[in-house]
Amino acid sequence: MASLGLKLFYLRTREKKLSQREVAERLGVRQGTISHIEQEVTAPHWSLLVDLCRFYDVTPTFLADEQRGVVPLPTERWGLRNALVTVGMWVEVSRDAVADTEDDRRLCAIEPGGAFYDAEAVDVRRRYRRGAASQAALAKLRSEQDKQDKLLEAALRREQKEHPRRRRGGD
Repeated sequence: MASLGLKLFYLRTREKKLSQREVAERLGVRQGTISHIEQEVTAPHWSLLVDLCRFYDVTPTFLADEQRGVVPLPTERWGLRNALVTVGMWVEVSRDAVADTEDDRRLCAIEPGGAFYDAEAVDVRRRYRRGAASQAALAKLRSEQDKQDKLLEAALRREQKEHPRRRRGGD
């Protein structure tokens, strides 16, 4: 799926909306270094990779794993790297895994292999309740998200190959 260079290009142009020069100045490296990493001519050394993670608020795992798409999930944010449960995510547990407390709160144990869902998937699960319809709706939602990810990656690859002055953001 998405390479390190393509992910960095996405984060710079879509999330931060900065030029290569601006990123280079903030990280204390040459503009050519950023260009070579995005074009996959070279790979960043470890300390620069950590600086890139902090700057773009993504984990090293997100950048290094080429099976992931270009858009980081909430669980792939550097600022949330120490959180057990990420903001905005839901976990599916059995009814008997939930325990009430005396202060009107509930606790649940996160079981190995438990399913995690984002807000959109939770909405689908609530709409269709349980069963085959719910699974089919989730499969359709994931298929549509995969299709959108592939279209975005293709658009980014085309844009990345364009001359910088012709790009939307203009490096």
